[in-house]
Formats: sequence, C-alpha cells, structure tokens
Amino acid sequence: MKLNKCYMRLIEIGCLGLIPSIALANDLPGSVSESYVSFGLSHTQSDNITQSYIDKQSGYEQQADLGVGYYNQTATNRTALDYAAYYTTYSEDSLDNEGDVSGSLNINQQLFSKNLMLNLTHYRRTYLLDEAGLDVPDNTGDRDVFTVNPVWTIPYSERAGVELDYDFTATRYSDDDNQESNRNGVGVTWYNALNAKARLDVSTDVKKIDYLSSDFDYTQTNVNTSINGQLRKGTYLVQVGYTHLNSDQGDEGGAIFKLSYSYQFSRQTLSISAQRELSDSSLGSGIDAEDNSNESASDDVEIQWVDRIDLQHQFYITNRLSNSNSLYYQQETEVVDDDVDPRWGGSTYFSLQNTKKINTFLSLSYSESTVNTNFDKQTASATIGSSYAFRPHLNFSLQANYYKQAVEEASSYDEMRYTASVEFKY
Repeated sequence: MKLNKCYMRLIEIGCLGLIPSIALANDLPGSVSESYVSFGLSHTQSDNITQSYIDKQSGYEQQADLGVGYYNQTATNRTALDYAAYYTTYSEDSLDNEGDVSGSLNINQQLFSKNLMLNLTHYRRTYLLDEAGLDVPDNTGDRDVFTVNPVWTIPYSERAGVELDYDFTATRYSDDDNQESNRNGVGVTWYNALNAKARLDVSTDVKKIDYLSSDFDYTQTNVNTSINGQLRKGTYLVQVGYTHLNSDQGDEGGAIFKLSYSYQFSRQTLSISAQRELSDSSLGSGIDAEDNSNESASDDVEIQWVDRIDLQHQFYITNRLSNSNSLYYQQETEVVDDDVDPRWGGSTYFSLQNTKKINTFLSLSYSESTVNTNFDKQTASATIGSSYAFRPHLNFSLQANYYKQAVEEASSYDEMRYTASVEFKY
C-alpha cells in the first residue's frame, strides 16, 4: 500500500489503553471540539516503480485521497476519529490500481448516567501478506480491529467502588480468514482513589477467544493490580498481574505487566512504556502502532508472549522549529516452540515554520524485523519536503523520498520518489 509513503501526514488520535471510566468522567473539560475534511491529489515519479532489485523501471503513480477527522470532548463524551480513503493508479500495467481506507476511531460515551460508560474503538491498518516481499498492492491486506466495551461503575463511597465491564473484540483480515477471531470477556474491578492524584485498581477478567475458520478456541484469565495517577509534571501507570490460558493444546501462564510514564518539562514531552502480555497471532499486542501496521499475518494460529518497549519524545526547539522522535522494540515468543521474532525501529521528524505560509520538514526512519532469522529484514527511509499555503485551506507541497529494503536477494531494492501534491482542507 502506498498510503504510508504519501505526502499526507495523518493525525494519530488513539489510545494504548482505555482510561478508567470514573477518572475519565471527572477529568473531561467543559468542551473541546475540532474537525476537518480534506481532499488531495498527488503525482509521484519513481526510478523503480515496480520495486525490482534487478530491472529498475521508471514510472509514475497518481493518487486521490479523501480524509476526515473529528475530535469532540465534553463532560460526558469523548469522540476522536481519523480516516482516509484513497485511490491510486500506476503507469505500469503489472501494478493493479488500488483503493483502500485506513484510520481509527475512539468513542467514550456516558449512557443515562455518569456511572455507565460505553467505549467503542476501531482501527484499520495494512499488513504485508509476505513479510519478505514487496510493499505492492498484490502483497498487502487490511486488518480491522473492533472493540465494544461497556463499563458500569458502582460507587459505595466518594473514593471507592466496583466496576463491572463486558468486552467484545472482533479481528478481521481482508486476505487471511485463518486469523479472524472473536473475543468475549467479562471483568470486575475494585478501585480506590488513594488521594487526588493516585488511584488503586484490583481487577480480574475472563475471556473466551474463538477463531472463526477453525475449531481452535481458548479461555484466558487475568488478575491485575495497578496504580495510576500524577507524579510531579507527569502521569504514570504501574500494573502487574498474572495470566493463565487454557486450550486443547495445553495450559500456559505467567506474569504480565504494563509500565508507563509521561513527563512534561519546559518545551519537551517524554513518554516511555513497557509491557508484557500473553496473546495470539490474530490480535498481537492489540495496539494501533505504526510498526504493527506492516506486520505479516501468520498462516497458523499461534499463542505468543508479546514484549514491547516504546519511547516517545517531542521537543519544541524554538517557536518555529519542532522535533519528534520515537524508538520501539517488540518481540513475540511462540509458546509451542519458543521461537522468538524480534523487531525494532526508530524515527525522527523535524518541522520548520519558515514563514506564515511555508513549512519545511525532514523525516528519517530505520527498522529491523524478523522473517526467517533474527533481524534479517532492514528498511530505511529519508524524506525531505516543503509545503506552501496558497490560501487558509489550500496547500501545495513538494517532497523527495528515498526508501531501501534489504531482506533476501529477491526482495531487496531501493527507490527514489519525487511527489507533487495539492490538498484542500476545511
């Protein structure tokens, strides 16, 4: 899919985890609302339009895209959505024209009273059918993850109470029926607001996971204790627990945890998180992360331990120059044979507001992942570009992008792309 290489930089509004409903209701401000609709056209010239390692062919692609974004936050509701639909044509007959939709949705809505909260989420991202192959239309598919999560809060004092929740998660693949699954779970949480800045939770939940195209299913039970709140100028979460999985293939269990801290100081924001969980190849880590959008789906159902570390840094260097950086490491360890599939990557992005109408940007990224042996796939990308605002809602941009992929001889290639685009955003 070419959407990730397009000039359009999507606004990512998402959640790594749902904020407890009692805290969410108390923390929402009076009202915050933003929205946009955008339409864009782009033309890209490439020195290797077919992404070949032996026979480079120059060519072009043309893309039209439609984007919509909406964010609304009130005392009883929070809604955030960001979707883009696009259609791409190619100069080469060997490349099929393609159209697709990508994006995310998060809704937190009070129902009837402040003690009943409905959480709805969805995200749709692309993945590679063959991770060792090329990022071309014939080798890409889409994964949709839907979640419905009503939460009923039963307070018995000003600080403490019980939460009952039901969770339904559906995972759907456009090109891999074997990985489609439904998850039904119920949970109970006892919470206690220790003070104005900290909350303690003790919870347990039971989930039933069914794969739709096979007879495989399993039951998973989790027990967790967590504390979250504010510390100095940041927010934190410390969660530790135990998980047990029961299936026809046997039992598996062990410790799980989630640790996160986000700190704001001066012109900078630093966020770090680490987690370990027991999941499967259908859902994986269950987060809407950019590096997860290109992970390939396994042909077989796999129960796996997922370990992940994330580091995010934003820095307003001056009033006109800003920088954002990210670094991650993730590995999946299969329960059956203890195979470990690690991957890691990092990126940096600079944005300079030259004038009121001209903005220049530079981005660099690098990643390594596992196909057959540890870290045997490497990708690197560098992009530089500039945009000019003709009118408050009309922008024109030029950018140059270099991309290189190295796996095996048959799928190693590099490509230089030059893109001109125009976008109307209202």
